[in-house]
Amino acid sequence: MRFENQVIFITGGASGIGRATAERVVAEGGRAALIDLDGERAAQVAVEIGGGCIGLGANVGDDDQVAAAVQATVKAFGRIDGALAAAGHAEFGPTAEWDSERFMRMLSVHVGGTFYTCKHVLPVMKAGGKGAIVTIASTAAVMANNNNVPYGAAKAGITGLTRQLTFEALPEVRVNCVAPGRTITGMTTPLMVARGGDLEKGEEIFGAAIPMKRMGTADELAAAICFFLSDDSSFITGQTLVVDGGETIA
Repeated sequence: MRFENQVIFITGGASGIGRATAERVVAEGGRAALIDLDGERAAQVAVEIGGGCIGLGANVGDDDQVAAAVQATVKAFGRIDGALAAAGHAEFGPTAEWDSERFMRMLSVHVGGTFYTCKHVLPVMKAGGKGAIVTIASTAAVMANNNNVPYGAAKAGITGLTRQLTFEALPEVRVNCVAPGRTITGMTTPLMVARGGDLEKGEEIFGAAIPMKRMGTADELAAAICFFLSDDSSFITGQTLVVDGGETIA
């Protein structure tokens, strides 16, 4: 019951890693505010998870919308003890094919969404005297891949943001980052289908490139995230933990 009586604010909470984290938080005694671009879906998932969770709609790339979601969470629960900035999207392709609008959206959702989340939850946590923030990067932040410049740059920005925020957050709040490798989520499923022709074949192809010979699951990522959100990591801050089945060991 690591999260007993705690409230965790989760962007991208209606699916994938965000949802898996919320489920684990509730299973361990906490409550979650699920923030998602699709507010109706977020509300539905909150009901499915139970435990007194709430679902809210917000575009994380919009400062005012994130601020409103934080305020609504505090109004509903009276506190925020932890936050996960997991909202994101995947787009790839040669650099020459990216126009400025598409590139800036990539930065707005990933770097901007992480920044706005941290900006608005941090004062709440500091006022409460304690808290933990987890950001989500990617192995693309630490290794190069074909046709991956905007996404990799955005994710590298998140690792830098995490390190820089650490000093400002201390001593009350810890800030750490989890960098997933190839993980089975709603975001990656279309990529696997496109690569393999169907989900099973695509998962096999993606997994073959990983030393553990399989892809990760959202639950496995949630385990690492909840380590950072909980007091199990009470003396750890400013770190990026790569969860990738060994893909970056070479």
